[in-house]
Amino acid sequence: MKLLLAEDDIKLGALVKSLLEFSGFETEWARDGREALERIREAAASSYDVVILDWMLPEISGIEICRLLRNPRKYNYQGGIIFLTARDGTDDCVTGLESGADDYLVKPFENKELIARVNALGRRKGRPFVDDIYTKSGVEMNSRTGMLTAGGKELKLSRREFELFRLLFVNSGQIILRETILDKVWTDNPEISPASLDAYIYILRRKIREFSGRIRIRLVKGIGYVLEIEE
Repeated sequence: MKLLLAEDDIKLGALVKSLLEFSGFETEWARDGREALERIREAAASSYDVVILDWMLPEISGIEICRLLRNPRKYNYQGGIIFLTARDGTDDCVTGLESGADDYLVKPFENKELIARVNALGRRKGRPFVDDIYTKSGVEMNSRTGMLTAGGKELKLSRREFELFRLLFVNSGQIILRETILDKVWTDNPEISPASLDAYIYILRRKIREFSGRIRIRLVKGIGYVLEIEE
């Protein structure tokens, strides 16, 4: 697996690069945001299975790089993106995920956790949606494209957002335990934290609210979540 690490802290960058290479990953290291983008342009974004970004990079921030990579008119990068950052606020995590990242790991971190997350994203690279269409209460869910359709409106979800929505949507009206969601949606990443689930729910709620006022994802405190549809 080939990785790109973007980290401006020389000591930490050297340590992380050594850790990744010791774990069997071919790793390139960029010391600032501009160098990271130059490497991506020269090698073609698709050559990297996973990109690991610090948020506060010189020249171009990790957030800006992430948005450029996910922009279909720029790089349209389909591989995994992990933020490795000291910014530990919930809002920071949400911003990182909304910018297109698949995962968010706060410094300081456990070496084995970083390796597990990189492996998980590497396994997911290019994994297609299952080819099926499911319709319920006037809402069509296309697993092949990751698209929702209702009332003439369309909503494109990321792969992880779609898997989360599908679990709640197919079981609408039923409370889904937090543990069940983590087990079913993050099968490739057993190290996922409950805080990451909450961040994904927050993002999904906002997108769904703009897409359809009939669909609501409700928290059942201490238990899990339930998706409700107004008929």
